[in-house]
Amino acid sequence: MSKRRKKPSTYYWLLIVTIVLLLFGSVMIFSASSVMAFSREGDSYYYLKKQLLWVLFSLPLMGLISKIDYRKLRKFAVAGIVVSFLLLILVLVPGIGRTAGGANRWIEIGFLRFQPSEFTKLAVILYAASVLARRKDEIGGPSAQLLIRLLAVVGIVSLFILLQPHLGNTFIIWLTVFVMMYLAGAKLTHIFGIGAAGGTLCLIAAFCESYRRERLLAFLNPWADPRNTGFQIIQSLFAFGSGGIRGLGWGMSHQKFFYLPAAHTDFIFAIIGEELGLIGTLFTVSAFMLLAFLGIKISLKCEDSFGRLLGSGITFMILGQAIINMGAVTGVLPITGVPIPLISYGGSALVFVLGGIGVLLNIASSEQNAAKRGKARKRDASDHKRRGNSRTRIPGAGSSRSFKVYRGKA
Repeated sequence: MSKRRKKPSTYYWLLIVTIVLLLFGSVMIFSASSVMAFSREGDSYYYLKKQLLWVLFSLPLMGLISKIDYRKLRKFAVAGIVVSFLLLILVLVPGIGRTAGGANRWIEIGFLRFQPSEFTKLAVILYAASVLARRKDEIGGPSAQLLIRLLAVVGIVSLFILLQPHLGNTFIIWLTVFVMMYLAGAKLTHIFGIGAAGGTLCLIAAFCESYRRERLLAFLNPWADPRNTGFQIIQSLFAFGSGGIRGLGWGMSHQKFFYLPAAHTDFIFAIIGEELGLIGTLFTVSAFMLLAFLGIKISLKCEDSFGRLLGSGITFMILGQAIINMGAVTGVLPITGVPIPLISYGGSALVFVLGGIGVLLNIASSEQNAAKRGKARKRDASDHKRRGNSRTRIPGAGSSRSFKVYRGKA
């Protein structure tokens, strides 16, 4: 009987951290949404039930993706970008795109509703990893043609996302691509130059729309307009302040009684701080730090550049979303409408985040296979050398010696 192939420890640790964050998120979603769910739907468990359905759909999908060799995904890099373009166009078509909160970010067909920008983030990471790994010798060249071609594609995708509008996801996509470019060997001068140009465009985009301009000004001084533009940040800070070290206790939040908008989505981290205190927030931050550490470790141990870039991009995408959400909720960064992965309520975001983690799990599995291949090569070389050292040959005619030891080369 053949022995069952063992997975590396990083595989199981990543799986454990993911499951813990999912369970923790489900518990906090129920606590944060129960009041609003009862008021709107007459069922305190309404949002929890919907989230659990997405979890039950996403976990088997993650398991399926973890079984697919990540190298095969490279063939779908261009197709993923094309599908992203089509979905981002469809979301702007009346009757197909769904508007909520002044933004047109969703596609709704029957009971199915999802955000194309969530799929686009993974598609861009896959495309960038494929291009940078295939043409890595061109990176950082004088003409930087590779960077121009890659950034042109990312720029077109970003334009469609900005039309929804969704500045937060656009920002995450660009940051992730910059990190992947740096890891692939791009010159820092190119990255900083493109980043400066992109930052200028982001500021222009922020001030072109009144609500973005108000959010930016509220971030600088929320107390200047505490009843309007600064209301969300102030209420979020109240939640953290009232939580203290140990918190008010699970389910005992005051801010979820319609003081804090989007308590179960964008501002669920504030509810964690209020109910579970500093201990709960440190637990959340530590969990994402561990997830990032595992993702980076898995990526760096990958045997090919495509896997390293793909894994690093997925890891930074998840970590970047968590940092941006936590920064916005604590008043360190402007509010961008980016949920915290695996914890905030949301179906399509959960599906594609778990899909990305499935890819990381497959890269971790290939790490074990690469180690076995390396050990097999060393063992074969050692055996070959040992056989060569002990090999004898009959001396030719006229030789004065009866035997001569032949020292082969491995």
